[in-house]
Amino acid sequence: MIVGKALKDVRENVVIATKLMLHGFSFGNVYQTIRKHLEASMRRLQTDHVDLYYLHRMGGTPVEKVAEAMGRLIDEGLIGGWGLSQVDVDVIDRAQKVTPLTAIQNIYSMVEWDSEAAIIPYCMAHDIGFVPFSPIASGLLSGRITPQTQFENYDDVRNWVPQLSRANIKGNRPIVELLKKYAKMKQATPAQISLAWMLHKYPNVVPIPGSKNRERIVENLNASNVALTDEEFSALEASLNQCRVFGHRGLGGF
Repeated sequence: MIVGKALKDVRENVVIATKLMLHGFSFGNVYQTIRKHLEASMRRLQTDHVDLYYLHRMGGTPVEKVAEAMGRLIDEGLIGGWGLSQVDVDVIDRAQKVTPLTAIQNIYSMVEWDSEAAIIPYCMAHDIGFVPFSPIASGLLSGRITPQTQFENYDDVRNWVPQLSRANIKGNRPIVELLKKYAKMKQATPAQISLAWMLHKYPNVVPIPGSKNRERIVENLNASNVALTDEEFSALEASLNQCRVFGHRGLGGF
């Protein structure tokens, strides 16, 4: 409701993306169930349409039924496009054959490469946007986290991120130091370099780093002003390929 209130007067100038989750198996009317979720979201967001509507992870509902329902919602003008989250290429392909996808939101960063093998190439070939969540690896790639960092006890996902165990923070230090080197070279921050890297690498990537801090939000937005040359990118990529990653969430992770 807070987001709806904030965007009400500028609705036509923003793109709203939101999600639903289908718990367990759905043997009923999938379209009606998804529409009910969507209508509730639109009421909270104070809007008559959602620009991008995701299914948050796959449950027991066949993706073809979800795709069919999303197609109807597009035809009705209630959503502009649709997407899936944390899915592999076989699921994406099955959905794409029913209703073309707008975006895929998967985990992806310098320490989470799974989507590079087949998912991102598929998305590029089919004009599907790729939206990496946790592109700064829950803060690891910002260079601000050390083995001594204490996370909040309540509702802080960093307590469960594999790369952020004390041992793995130490093990991933070479990657962070590499980012610091390029940050100094480009008069940027390590987080901005990590975002500039993926923006340079793929034309269809739109990362969504999360933050509760205004300063970090502005920092992340300004990553779009950090341009790596082809030579800088190639050298950074080559160095990254020499680094071992400690900890892995993957597509099956939380």
